[in-house]
Amino acid sequence: MDENADQESKAREVGTGADRGLEEALSANIDSTLERLLAPIAQVERLKRREYLTAEEVELVYGLKAATLANKRSKAQGPEYIKDGDKILYRQRAVKAYLDAKTIKTRR
Repeated sequence: MDENADQESKAREVGTGADRGLEEALSANIDSTLERLLAPIAQVERLKRREYLTAEEVELVYGLKAATLANKRSKAQGPEYIKDGDKILYRQRAVKAYLDAKTIKTRR
C-alpha cells in the first residue's frame, strides 16, 4: 500500500507542477497581450498631457491627418503652429480651438 500511495503522491506532484507551469505560461501570455493592446492607449494618454505635439502626434490624439495639417499649413489655414527650422509643433490648446471653431451647431 505504501508503494501505491507513493505513486499517487508523485502523480499529484507532477500534475500540480504541470498545472503551475501552465498557469505561469497563461499569465505571461495574458500580461504580454494586455501590454500590447494597452500600449497605444497609454501612448495617447501620455501625449494628451504634453503642451506641444508634432503633426503625427496631433493625428494620434485628434485624428487630424499629418498630411492634411501640412496641406493646411501651405495654405495658411488650420490650427496655429510653431516652426523652428524644419520642426513643426502644435500647441494642444491651438488644435482644440481650431476644432471648436469648426463646430457646426444643429437643431434639436
